[in-house]
Amino acid sequence: MSQQDVFNEQEILDGLFETAANLPEEAVFIGRLGLRVTLRGLTSSKVDGIRERCTVRKTTKGQVTEKIDSELFNAALIKEATSLLEVVKKSGDGAEEHSVKLSGWGDERLISRLKLSGGEEAVRRLLLAGELDAVGDKVLEISGFGVDIEDVKN
Repeated sequence: MSQQDVFNEQEILDGLFETAANLPEEAVFIGRLGLRVTLRGLTSSKVDGIRERCTVRKTTKGQVTEKIDSELFNAALIKEATSLLEVVKKSGDGAEEHSVKLSGWGDERLISRLKLSGGEEAVRRLLLAGELDAVGDKVLEISGFGVDIEDVKN
């Protein structure tokens, strides 16, 4: 083995930190709207913060119950994870594609036209219930939820 084949400790650690800093991304296409959404994975602290914000607490006879507003949770996840949002229009023969890039769900062109309060409301207004769930699940998937961890074998 040559000297070039051997990684030094610093190069290995640099690779770890670089990978950790580059969150995974994946694009989804919502055909009904002609909307391409590029989603970026979220850190656990971001997901926890969103979950906390979307948790409704009620006190009944001294008992506190917690319930997550799943529609709000998914909308907040999608808004936070969206790194690129574009409306895509294909030509009649499908050969050419034209798109308009938006600055996110809170883009002024969406908000003002639909008279919305912000990005989360835009997500809730534009996506159907099933789309909201599916895209929210995709955000969690690329954020590492449900990932199988490989067993380390000696």
